[in-house]
Amino acid sequence: MDPPHVEIVYIEEDQVDASSMHAHALSEKGKGDLFLHCHPGTNPSPSLDADSLFQDFRRWAPSVAQGFAPNSKDGRDFKLRLLNDINYEGDETSYIALSYCWTKLKQETPSRTVSPVGDLPFGWIMTVERFPLPISKWMFEAVSRERREGEGLWYDQVCINQEDEAEKTIAMGVMDLIYKNARSVIVTLDDILAGYEEQAFLNQYVPQMAISQISSKSPYPVLEINHPLRSFCERVLSSIWFERAWCAHEMRLGRSHIFLVPCRSREDTEAHSIIRFTGEFFLHLLSLAKEAIDLFPGLQARILSLHQLFVLKLQFHKQYNRPNYQAPLISEPLTHFIPTIAEIFRQKAGGNPRLPEHLRRLDANRDKTAIALSSANIPIKLLPSLPLQRPAIEDECLRQLLLIGIAVRDPVALCTTGPPLQLHDGSISWLCRPTSQDIGPCPQPIPLFSVTSPLSQSSDGRAEYVQSDLIFLGLPHHTQPMPSFADYVQQAKFYVDAWIQARIQSHPMWSAWQTPNHARAPAMKNIYIQTLACCLELGPWWATDVSKRISATTELVLDPEAIEFLFNPQLPLQGMVHSSHKGKFFRHKWLNFLSALITHGIRWASGATERSHGPLIVSLSSPPIPEAVSCASPQYHPVSATAKALIFAPFEHSKILLVAVPEVIKNTDYGLLPRGWILTPFNTFTGSGSTRSSSGSTVVNWTLQSKSIVFGETGFNDALARPRSQSQRCHRVYGPAPMRSPGTYG
Repeated sequence: MDPPHVEIVYIEEDQVDASSMHAHALSEKGKGDLFLHCHPGTNPSPSLDADSLFQDFRRWAPSVAQGFAPNSKDGRDFKLRLLNDINYEGDETSYIALSYCWTKLKQETPSRTVSPVGDLPFGWIMTVERFPLPISKWMFEAVSRERREGEGLWYDQVCINQEDEAEKTIAMGVMDLIYKNARSVIVTLDDILAGYEEQAFLNQYVPQMAISQISSKSPYPVLEINHPLRSFCERVLSSIWFERAWCAHEMRLGRSHIFLVPCRSREDTEAHSIIRFTGEFFLHLLSLAKEAIDLFPGLQARILSLHQLFVLKLQFHKQYNRPNYQAPLISEPLTHFIPTIAEIFRQKAGGNPRLPEHLRRLDANRDKTAIALSSANIPIKLLPSLPLQRPAIEDECLRQLLLIGIAVRDPVALCTTGPPLQLHDGSISWLCRPTSQDIGPCPQPIPLFSVTSPLSQSSDGRAEYVQSDLIFLGLPHHTQPMPSFADYVQQAKFYVDAWIQARIQSHPMWSAWQTPNHARAPAMKNIYIQTLACCLELGPWWATDVSKRISATTELVLDPEAIEFLFNPQLPLQGMVHSSHKGKFFRHKWLNFLSALITHGIRWASGATERSHGPLIVSLSSPPIPEAVSCASPQYHPVSATAKALIFAPFEHSKILLVAVPEVIKNTDYGLLPRGWILTPFNTFTGSGSTRSSSGSTVVNWTLQSKSIVFGETGFNDALARPRSQSQRCHRVYGPAPMRSPGTYG
């Protein structure tokens, strides 16, 4: 690994000349040499066969599959062009790739200027190729200087025919090949300008001195005592380049990086200054920023994620340079697909600037769709838009990606917890928007599910639904209310009141409302009391087992002493509240445990809050069956009455809700995914809306109101995963539709 390096590059006016370069297409052999002998360790995992996956996708969602095709990702159909000196002949053996953020309002295209006849002697004609520069000409000169002798340069505006939609679509499908195989990715932060003080400081800066200062455990962070370095770091991290979906994707793909930042020009010189630094120096800046992260409000999440990415990249780069090192294949687990979708759709994409504004926004959504497939190594590519295809509004694109996720058998695709998708025709899907919290505390990696029972999706002409076998959970408090629960509530109230009075600082979920007259305090206090009361009823073994799986660190696991702190009836309550330093640590553990349950149990991303949702105990015994739907009741599988769990459900539907887990995600591996579906009868006036299918089986219709993790101990999860007899009923689950009139369906 190279040491961190930063320097200032000076470019004179007479040094800027792009007319000596032209774009040329490589031969198939030259392209193959660049792509087939790619950088070790960057090949996608061969675990998915493109044709087999696409056939599964087409069976699962035939209408959606029409807009996609298998993607072998071998680049055979892709025409690779590179920029090089006009006199260069043959195929390049290496190239660099430019990553930039397009800021021009009008997109330019390559053009050729032919000299008029008679301007040159002997009837000669001179042709000059002019290609668009997506960055300033000074920055482009700095990029060009990064090329080694005979090396090519790739960037999309010139190396992809912007007039050919088919070529653009093919290029989007192999973008990972282009950036993974580039010797270096050159990042141009053309939207910011480094100040004079920053230039002067960096001109004298030696990163090794700062590193030694950190290792000497100086009481002051480096960025706190070096204001120019801090302002430069903040300026770089605030660049819009880091907010763009394509740019972030290109950064992740690159094996090494060079960053270029323009400087403010002085009036007394015609030279332009550009700060050039390596990926190693960027990691150095990120490490300094992480050390003083409170100095960067609004950028903290970006600093942490970028630091993690560049640590991994530079570790691999260091290993790769070792003699005789055999690099393993690197591929993201497929179950990272859904969080990747959520992250990409939070970022910005420009779309085709030649299109009108409303079409450009739709094109930007298609770009994000292509980026998500490429980022997750899914061998499916997006085809050019068809005339009668659904408009590419954001929720339609998310629907496509989630259906692909289910075709891949990603369990997280069935456990997304954002708002229900609102489709172009006004209907509400049973699919929910993916969020970064969908995986939650679930251990990594999560295995793909096996299709052990029927799973299909379709539409009845007015709304779409999923048809699946469901395992219904019991609601013991509805069938046999426990008198002792009131005592648990009083005991929990005593503890929570005492902890509030003692001003215990713990998990952010708890500490956020520990101020006088906080607006959320009454509702938050209530949900902590109710959650603790449920824990007391579920018992010490449940609390111990669940805390092992959801605690952020092993130090916060509820050990036997912490369990005894609340569950030992021989210990007086007053003594447990006003105890020693050890007792304070036990209180801290319990507050962290309760906070983790509430944080991961309530689906905040969907709009749920502590006012709308609360804890509910479920079991694997028969649930209550509302009289109105008894004729269409599901087939239950009673087990031991001791198998209980905790979920969080909406108060609004407390009298009619049922809780079910889809059969395909019943295995213990998915125990900490939000796989508990909160269902209500499809028609609350006449029952669940049961009908007969063409095969003669009963079809029962449900409305999906919410999802939650089913916090069960090991015995519960094992019982849930046991084989069951085939259900004689088909369960169709629709998305919520509050305006649906009685009797509209079924």
